[in-house]
Amino acid sequence: MGVCDYMVKKDIQLDCDNPIVPGVEQGGVIINRKDIDFTTVAFNATRKNVIETLALKEGKKGYKVVVLGSTPFTGTNTALAVGTYRNTFTNTVNMVVLANDPDVCADVIDGLANGEFVVILENKAKSLDKEENPGDSAYQIYGYYQGLKAAELSNDKYSEETEGGWAVSLQETKVPKSALFYYKTSYETTKAAVDALVAESV
Repeated sequence: MGVCDYMVKKDIQLDCDNPIVPGVEQGGVIINRKDIDFTTVAFNATRKNVIETLALKEGKKGYKVVVLGSTPFTGTNTALAVGTYRNTFTNTVNMVVLANDPDVCADVIDGLANGEFVVILENKAKSLDKEENPGDSAYQIYGYYQGLKAAELSNDKYSEETEGGWAVSLQETKVPKSALFYYKTSYETTKAAVDALVAESV
């Protein structure tokens, strides 16, 4: 058993060429965690919080999740969870489902209530101007380690935020890393890989 190297390894300062900006884009991908082919997942050789290959089992696919508005996925965050022997993180992904018909309830809400999921969101801060690995902060993965599970599902008929649809909050606890990114050689290549996850299965 090795000794973990918990140390700061870089200057803490503002990157003037790639300033951080808040928020995420309106579109993401949600995947049933059991559909991921974990045997083929490949991490970057030196950057252990970067996944380079993420494939699904044969015949499986991911699904688009689109949240409109000026602040999509509001409340999505990562927070420190202080433990007895080791600190971890808690990931929360919030979304709204602007529908409440029989198909949505059966095919989406009922599944969200008891399943485990992986969600990929695209940050507005993409680091496209970096000399090395441009665009490596664009796509962030939630739910890879423990699976995102339903923390809240509510349908308020008079909610101005959901317009009678569903408010959804998914949560992943005991996460060993502060963040996990999906990046494959370039932003364009990574975007194509993310898009392929929701392509119709063969």
